[in-house]
Amino acid sequence: MERREKRAAETVEISVVIPTFEGGHRLPATLEALGRCTQPPQGAEIVVVDDGSPEPVVLPDGPAPLPCPLRLLRLASNAGRAAACNAGVRAASGRVVLILDDDMSAAENLLEVHRRAHPPASAPRAVVGRIDPDPEFFTGPFGRFLAAEEERRHQRLAARDRTLNFTDCLTGHFSVPRSALLEIGGYDEGFSRYGFEDIELAFRLERAGVELVYTEATVTRHRSEFADFAAHCRRHLEAGAMARHFVERHHLPEIEAFLRTGGMPWNEQQGGFRKAMGAAHTLIRTLPAPLRPPLLALARTTVRVAEWIAPTALLHAGYHIVRDMHYAAGMAAEAEARGHG
Repeated sequence: MERREKRAAETVEISVVIPTFEGGHRLPATLEALGRCTQPPQGAEIVVVDDGSPEPVVLPDGPAPLPCPLRLLRLASNAGRAAACNAGVRAASGRVVLILDDDMSAAENLLEVHRRAHPPASAPRAVVGRIDPDPEFFTGPFGRFLAAEEERRHQRLAARDRTLNFTDCLTGHFSVPRSALLEIGGYDEGFSRYGFEDIELAFRLERAGVELVYTEATVTRHRSEFADFAAHCRRHLEAGAMARHFVERHHLPEIEAFLRTGGMPWNEQQGGFRKAMGAAHTLIRTLPAPLRPPLLALARTTVRVAEWIAPTALLHAGYHIVRDMHYAAGMAAEAEARGHG
């Protein structure tokens, strides 16, 4: 693993760990926003981890020097977000670790809010911060669908009086005491592709007695390049595969129910939408493997046509169902690869 330091880092109060893969073009805006953040009294640092990008990530030279140390680590090969996060956490010197995706623009109070959320003498907690879609990136019918979906998620989490279930913990804007993270072994590096590494981490944190909370006191703006329907579907193929890893790691009824690894029988679902999703989910999982890609391509094309003619509610239902078909296909393919098909 290669390291590059712009300034030497000593023990600090909070370490921002940014995993990235082929994200050199995304980092300047992320680092520029972090440079505007109020610095904690005991200092901060930023650790960027390049997850084996084919073209190595280079730290940008911003218009002004960052007010805190910045380091770059490079993994020898692409091992996945979980491995990149772990490498950053191991290299970090902060009492608190703040995991931040490479396409997030932070509010100026980001570091201060997360510092205050973890008083030194308090019981450990993990803090999930609010993420708002950047309207410049979440455009078109599907971008608006994702933005509406994220807003519903915020409303649901805010209504829970801060305490979260592990299933709600996404770690694109997430902080936790470094010691608590190390005590449970960090992220599971078996999650080598997209999906569920953060929720599985939260599951183990919760079982270790770490409180999971949500804060709207600070916000990051998400400049996602995956607010594109085809790219989003490809990611859900990977998520389906990673669901298999999750359930094999934790053979528990609540995990299997959450991931739906046992299936989604349409006749057991309530309401027309759930029945339609269950039917599509079951169809994909029972199809012979060679027939899945053409059916998924047809489903994506159908939704693209619907963008021009369908009412919004019907179109959004189509996005949900076709996305879930890709998730189901990913599960089926992974089960076959592992000899369970």
